[in-house]
Amino acid sequence: MRWWSVEVLVVVMLAVVHQANASKILFLAPFSMQSHKNFFMGIAEALAAKNHTVTFVNGLKESKSRTNIREVIIPNSDIFSQFPNKFNSSSYDTFVTILPLVPKYCGDALRSPEIQRLQDETFDVVMLSVVFTDCFYPFLHKLQAPFIHMSPNFLFGAHSDVSGNPHFPSMAPSTLLDIVYPLTFTSRMKNTLNDIMALAITNYYTIPKVAVEIDEDANFISSVRQNGSLYIVNSVETLEVPPRPYIPTVVHAGGIHCRPAQPLPLDLEQWVAASGDAGFIFFSLGSGINGSTMPKKYRRVLVEVFGSLEQRVLWKWDEDTMEDLPSNVRLAKWLPQQDVLGHPRLRLFITHGGLLSTHEATYHGIPILGIPVVMDQHHNMRQAQNEGWARYLTWDDLTYDLLRQNIVQIMNDHKMREEAERRAAVMRDQPMSPGDWVVYWVEYVIRHQGAPHLRSPFFTMPWYEVYNVDVWVVVVMVVTLATYLSLRAVLALITCCCSSTTKPKQE
Repeated sequence: MRWWSVEVLVVVMLAVVHQANASKILFLAPFSMQSHKNFFMGIAEALAAKNHTVTFVNGLKESKSRTNIREVIIPNSDIFSQFPNKFNSSSYDTFVTILPLVPKYCGDALRSPEIQRLQDETFDVVMLSVVFTDCFYPFLHKLQAPFIHMSPNFLFGAHSDVSGNPHFPSMAPSTLLDIVYPLTFTSRMKNTLNDIMALAITNYYTIPKVAVEIDEDANFISSVRQNGSLYIVNSVETLEVPPRPYIPTVVHAGGIHCRPAQPLPLDLEQWVAASGDAGFIFFSLGSGINGSTMPKKYRRVLVEVFGSLEQRVLWKWDEDTMEDLPSNVRLAKWLPQQDVLGHPRLRLFITHGGLLSTHEATYHGIPILGIPVVMDQHHNMRQAQNEGWARYLTWDDLTYDLLRQNIVQIMNDHKMREEAERRAAVMRDQPMSPGDWVVYWVEYVIRHQGAPHLRSPFFTMPWYEVYNVDVWVVVVMVVTLATYLSLRAVLALITCCCSSTTKPKQE
């Protein structure tokens, strides 16, 4: 009886200590595609698993109930439904279309009752998505809590001033340009001008427009914007090409949502098992694009090619049926993608090239055929092809012969499969899981009241000081002047000597 009492006391004490270490975290991601939410939810779940209470603000429908996670849904905030893509627009210049909409969408979200009610609560830390959320910085200031930036992509040049991390357009290509490392002179020029333009648009267009929308001072928004304690990125540091320099406050969380495959549902497993040694192919355009919006000419090519293969094809499709569907093809509105990617009979993943799908394919060691639809997907697939574990096609080039040839060649290319498996081993070989790594740094910020001692000096330095432009200008000027004076002295000396040798003799 005495030992039982001691055990109960110990359990109670541990529970009290555990609860005492728990924090209240506000998670602001009002504008998110489903893939963004999957990444953000991976972070939220990792924090909730450590007994932190997470209030997750987003604009998508509520997910399944999760312990320690409260979802707050912002209505009418689906700005991504306005995005043009290859299937719904002949010209899909995304930012020209979206930028004018950002201030109003952001202001409406900020003024919503769901957000305003949060001002009455106290939080230990706020985590803010960097996607179209500039109007939220005054709100963060009112909460008087340290805040952390989160990006559903890797760190690119437009956010170098937010992260405090040095950026080198000479080696880190923008996701919005169709260029990959190593960069040529022309690519470096394009990349540099693109980064300058992106920073200019943010500082001289977006923030001033947002400031007018919410009746705040643009300079105040910019100053708060640079006070983030961390910058969490959706990237696997050891797989970045090329490796890049980072300050401690840039935290890599790529693959945080990835997990080992679980058994498929029974009926799907039976269908896959019936594929035999030939195996099966998985085709998905992700959660942001409805396959039924695909032009008929593209769907017709896919149907003809899939029907000609000995493999079975599992096709994620948003409708129950499809005309002229081949007998070896199965449609599904939803699929457990990671369980499918981790299945031993899977031979190939045909994908739109979204970043989360690319990470999942990497984690499970599956070669891919990328057919991008919009935004960064083109860069992701060209980069994957450059790395040797994928092939990249465009919809404009899609023909029966080209598609079938690429599918067959990838499935028969053992080197491509080996490279995919090598990358999977690198991705899994980390000292801590992405979830534990993120939790450590978020708790670090809470423990150290925002961790101001880690603040990057780049926040207070103009760009020309960061990259020593002024020093190099002076060096070039001094060297040029010294060279000029030296040449003048040499020329003067030569002239003097020549005039002395040619002087006539006196009689």
